[in-house]
Amino acid sequence: MHYAILSAILFGMSPVACKAIVGQMPSSLLAGLLYIGSGLGLTGVVFRQTIPAYEIWGSLSWRQRANLAGAIVSGGVAAPLFLAYGIRFGTASEVSLLLNFEAVATTLLAWIFFHEHIGHRVWIGKLFIIGASILVIFTGGTDIQLSIPGLSVLVACILWGIDNNLTRELDSIPASLLACIKGWSAGIFNVLLSLFLFKNQVTPLQVSGALVIGALSFGASLVFFIHALRQIGAARTSTWFASGPFIGTILAVIVLGERPPAEYWAAAAIMLSGMFFLYWEVHLHFHQHERLAHSHPHEHEEHHLHEHNDEENERKHDHLHVHEAISHAHMHWPDIHHRHIH
Repeated sequence: MHYAILSAILFGMSPVACKAIVGQMPSSLLAGLLYIGSGLGLTGVVFRQTIPAYEIWGSLSWRQRANLAGAIVSGGVAAPLFLAYGIRFGTASEVSLLLNFEAVATTLLAWIFFHEHIGHRVWIGKLFIIGASILVIFTGGTDIQLSIPGLSVLVACILWGIDNNLTRELDSIPASLLACIKGWSAGIFNVLLSLFLFKNQVTPLQVSGALVIGALSFGASLVFFIHALRQIGAARTSTWFASGPFIGTILAVIVLGERPPAEYWAAAAIMLSGMFFLYWEVHLHFHQHERLAHSHPHEHEEHHLHEHNDEENERKHDHLHVHEAISHAHMHWPDIHHRHIH
């Protein structure tokens, strides 16, 4: 859970940071630099890993490679373009609040395609977020207008929802390597696209600012997010991640001096009410684990009872291990050990 909150804080700051530092940079160039910053920041971490990247790639099945490609295209290439457009032409407060819609998109897709169990409190909370999002993108008081930047952010959230659900199936890839691959792939594509389509007039300060924001808000944030996906599942991760946009909203008012209209604050109150329903969820029941062999970072607890040398028993480690069949009851989330049918 703490991984999801750390990810939310770093990502929630990004709209305000981009508005304050980057300015009117073309959307595709901004998206590209943010993700190259993410890749740069994580490259050193990847090189320090004990298992070489080419060995991990060789161990992937065709389905995992297809999931990785889909995650890169949806969450790395397409989504940042729509977000960057929203940041450039919308307000930071509007963008920050609408980023909560990613939680809705992720949950719906996890329920439809992966049959992830969703409690009634979560559904109520998601309905609050949907209602608030509609209130934000339709602006203008009596003369109602559709906010195109706001709609662009919603499209980005749907694309990230696809990315999140594809990423949860890539348990065998270390989180830092997965985020690094996404960063470099998406960053290079979007920068090349910008060079071909636009006349880019940017300063060294804007470029360096975008790279730093990318390293923190997209690189480190994505690593934390992937760890959370593996621990508590896509729906719960997106729920906790939804706290980040409120941080962005507060910063937009304090740092940028934005003064959102009354309907915006009404939407924020509705969204916050929805968040309370999401945070109250408890999932506990009797369930059965089938025999399973896989590899991932773990510590020794009731699901990891195998034996090896004393040092590895004490710290988190990563190796191929076997789970024997077991039946028990405890509070749990749909992590990689709890993807059973309800």
